[in-house]
Amino acid sequence: MSQNEVPSLVEFTEIKNFLDSERKTIIAVNGLGEDDQDYVRSKEDAKVVLDFLEGLQKNLHHFFSEYPSLIPLFNKDFLSLSEFLSRDYVLEQAFLDDCLIPEKEMFFYGQDGGLNPTIMKVHYDHFVAWTKEKEKEHKETQKLLKENFSFDLKPSQLDCSCVSCNGDYRTKLREYVFDQCKSEIEHAEDSIRKNIETANLREISGYFVEMQKSIEKIFHKVRYRLKRSTLNRLDSQIKPLVKDNFTYPSELAQAREKTIRPFLMTMLYDAGLNDDLVGDEEFKRFFNQLGINIWRSENYIEREFKKLVKSVMLLKRKDISGKILQEYIGEFWIHSQAREIKRKIVYHMGPTNSGKTYHAIQALIKADKGCYLAPLRLLAAELYDTLNSNEVTTTLLTGEEVIEKEGATHYSSTIEMARLNERFDCCVIDEIQMITDPQRGWAWTRALVNIFADEIHLCGDPSAFELVEKIAELCGDEIEVKRYERMTELKVEPNPVVLGDLQKNDALIVFSRRNALRYKRDLERLNFKVSIVYGRLSPEVRREQARKFDEGETDIMVSTDAISMGMNLPVRRIVFSTLSKFINSQEYPITESEIKQIAGRAGRFKRFPVGYANCLSKVEDGTEIIQEALNTQLEQQKKCMVGPDLDIFRQVNGALEDNGLPQLRLSEFLRLFNTMTFQKPFYCVELKEMIELAEMVEEADVDQNLTQSEIFGFACAPVNQGLLEHIQYFNWILNHYVKNHPIKNEPIDPRSNDIDYLETSIKCVELYQWLSRHFDNKNFEYDEHELLENKSFAIEKLNTLLSNKIVPTCSSCGIRMPENSKFNICESCFKQRRFGIRSKSYAKNGPKEDRKDFGRGKKNSKKGGRRSSPGKGKKGTSGGKTFNRKRKSTSKSSGKGRK
Repeated sequence: MSQNEVPSLVEFTEIKNFLDSERKTIIAVNGLGEDDQDYVRSKEDAKVVLDFLEGLQKNLHHFFSEYPSLIPLFNKDFLSLSEFLSRDYVLEQAFLDDCLIPEKEMFFYGQDGGLNPTIMKVHYDHFVAWTKEKEKEHKETQKLLKENFSFDLKPSQLDCSCVSCNGDYRTKLREYVFDQCKSEIEHAEDSIRKNIETANLREISGYFVEMQKSIEKIFHKVRYRLKRSTLNRLDSQIKPLVKDNFTYPSELAQAREKTIRPFLMTMLYDAGLNDDLVGDEEFKRFFNQLGINIWRSENYIEREFKKLVKSVMLLKRKDISGKILQEYIGEFWIHSQAREIKRKIVYHMGPTNSGKTYHAIQALIKADKGCYLAPLRLLAAELYDTLNSNEVTTTLLTGEEVIEKEGATHYSSTIEMARLNERFDCCVIDEIQMITDPQRGWAWTRALVNIFADEIHLCGDPSAFELVEKIAELCGDEIEVKRYERMTELKVEPNPVVLGDLQKNDALIVFSRRNALRYKRDLERLNFKVSIVYGRLSPEVRREQARKFDEGETDIMVSTDAISMGMNLPVRRIVFSTLSKFINSQEYPITESEIKQIAGRAGRFKRFPVGYANCLSKVEDGTEIIQEALNTQLEQQKKCMVGPDLDIFRQVNGALEDNGLPQLRLSEFLRLFNTMTFQKPFYCVELKEMIELAEMVEEADVDQNLTQSEIFGFACAPVNQGLLEHIQYFNWILNHYVKNHPIKNEPIDPRSNDIDYLETSIKCVELYQWLSRHFDNKNFEYDEHELLENKSFAIEKLNTLLSNKIVPTCSSCGIRMPENSKFNICESCFKQRRFGIRSKSYAKNGPKEDRKDFGRGKKNSKKGGRRSSPGKGKKGTSGGKTFNRKRKSTSKSSGKGRK
């Protein structure tokens, strides 16, 4: 029943007719004996109470039928009206209770349990007076709201605070706010129209700014008087009014444009530039980009116009640069050395677990000279071992590591390291569907177009076939397709599972490092032995974790979607913990292609003839979504990615120099390259991260000491831009390189028990290896044997920590916490945050983020900003980290007590 709904009255006549039976029922229900029956009123006395209640309730029922919004006030002052009008309440009043409201001991019927009609009449009059008072207050408030409403009127000043009055007040206030804001908009519009041709730019901006301030002031005044949802709705109503009237190209904004143009032309004259440098089209685009900002100050418009002039000058240079780029991207494939021969492309097409890669590798083994191009270092290393074990002498070639074999006839390399100028009999390109990847797809396109091999074997799913077919046609190559079916059956289990239902040889799929570590800990509490794989782990660590799972040393694999490529594991069942992932704080469902790729890892030839896919029970409609994805035929991809290279960068700048024009910085060249239109199916890769790195290099190279090759090399470095320490370490190396200072690798402390520290340090060493190898060890001073040995010790320790049970540590002070702790901070740190009591650890060390040595090298050293090895910590503690890392606390203790 609604709080404002008036309950119906009981049938008093019926009760009075059956008073005797009702009295007996009361005695029986309350378990009263013969000696206790005096506690129950006689029929005569009960009738007196009933007459009183009948009159009172009829009066109240009539009153609340007319004013139902006042019911909550009765409930607050006395008791629930629905309870008061209930049959059970009436019977208990008639036979048992000594007062009208027993819970509050209010309105006794007489003295010592007796009945006094005079007192009862006083009570009746009290309620009559209460209803009259509330009726008067309600009517006066309604009149005030209708006839004398004021913007300054506050809810506390209303005599009646019923739901109806409060609602009417908010409605009136909402309407008033809207009208006031609309009036401010109209006033600003009128003022601008009257003065736009005579007043200066600043004065006209002032009218608009004043309007904005007035609207903000109105909203500020009502921020506590209206609900947040109401304010948001008002905001969404006001903004379109402002936008329609003031955003370019509205009529008023076009009038503003006419007054701004002379100011901009003066800027061009003062800068010594031709007045036709910026044409009408550029001006239109400029004002469209300004939008509502056309009303901002002269200084702002001047800054934005300078940016436009700079970009226009860049476009003028584009006349030359663009011509070269257009020639390059128009038919870039015809310039390749590989066009000297007619190549045979064999497309091994099939889903995961179909044996397509195996058959391609068999062809590679038989070739006199060949190469294998892998999407990951992990796969390149695995094929390096495979080929050498088959007595095919093979060299490993990755950005971080080269293992040369004397007399090698084959290469196993990451695809970015492909040797494009060397002739091969056979080449295998794995995971060819990656040709569509927005970040790395250029490497597959480059390899497919340029690899100088008589026979090229491609391995991948069917989604990239039409793209490959198109490229083969453009390059004049022949193509053969070999189709494969799964060697194991794949089934979706009908019922989702909980964590405790997981079994040996299951793989639990997560989509973040945090969830990987959390589920590992939860599974260990259920007495499972767990391997773990996620993106930040180095290939060596992933490989060891996979080995433990493969050989049965662990029961369950917890993995991110890293499992979908390059990991051949004996998985009986894939279990998804979720079917969505977060990218830049936004949640996105994983694609059907991703579900097929990951679920396809279930099952293994001869060992698990049937693979299963499932999800945790918390995933809504999870099994249906998985089944639908597995039944779906993958659509043919439409985009084949291409990217810039050093040669075209040099060509463009050489041509600019020949024409007496300033050369393009790499970041400018990349932005220009990003605007070019390619012949379908070719599209430009995502260059955002490369541009950011290029800008970092240009900022560091203020004296222009670096060559174009060095700048390009640093911009291509494998920097994890989501990892602050990795960026800092890259910057440290970059600045030392620019100044020709020695770049010495500091060893990792393999004694540390901190997973974060070991993970990040290994990633930093890999970046150091990549850069030193790319720049032929220029300025890099290290002993390769010592570096590799130290790295291997750190990898071994990280594997040990990941294989051990995860011990919770305090996110604030780092001390070890109980295994079954449900919190992310220790009790001492919780008290410090909650009550201002400093824990012993806090008093000694301070909070981890604020310790003075955090993120620095040793005192008075020249290693500021580098990785610093931590002191030896106790097992499960932070180990004295010195990275400048802002660790996010997931504690939710603020404002709540902790049990």
